[in-house]
Amino acid sequence: MAKKSLRFGIQDGEGKRAATWKLWTETSGDNSEVYLTCRALGGVLKSSLHQSGSWHTAYSPVAFEKLLKGQLIATQNRFIQQWPKPNEIAPGITLAFRIVTPWSAVSNSMEVGNHSKVKRVENAPEGKATEIDILYSKSTTIVTDWPGKNSMRTRLIGSITLNNGETVWAVYWVVNMPNFESWPKTVNMNYFNGCSKEDLKEDGLRMLVFGSEPDGSRVMYDFAVLKESK
Repeated sequence: MAKKSLRFGIQDGEGKRAATWKLWTETSGDNSEVYLTCRALGGVLKSSLHQSGSWHTAYSPVAFEKLLKGQLIATQNRFIQQWPKPNEIAPGITLAFRIVTPWSAVSNSMEVGNHSKVKRVENAPEGKATEIDILYSKSTTIVTDWPGKNSMRTRLIGSITLNNGETVWAVYWVVNMPNFESWPKTVNMNYFNGCSKEDLKEDGLRMLVFGSEPDGSRVMYDFAVLKESK
């Protein structure tokens, strides 16, 4: 099936990277569905932004049945998040998703994986984070260059024009580090599909943390998993 897509990820220019992402829409038919996934997950998990305004992040049906069903304590369905399309943050502009990556999380080797078609996003300065925003603009909305260029000093990754005339934008900018003091100090860890705490000792592991924002958008935090110090 024909697609329009963007692949992007943060790189430091010295052989290190964070997670890489794919944003796409199917070009056949009349719908204007948009999808976002972390490429390392290989289609196991993705966010679906449906034209109807019913949005969700979920495991694929095959992955859920094979890997997770009956093993997750918090839920027995494949949906991690379900939410309605948020209200506009400016006339004709909707902020759908944020991907926030601390500067220190750009730590995986560029030697692993194929990154030839991945558009480079610059890493944030030390002590800061990079926020990648996925936004919609209506077909009737006049956008000068790209959303937030002047007001937020965003930089453009790319854009996709949908069948219904709307445009989906991927932009990025430098933000302050997340306020980790407000996060839970301890969490309950659940291991499944034969995994254990020992598997967290592997090199190059990454972690996604899902959240929501007051404006109705959703956020994914991209972290590197650090080995426990002795």
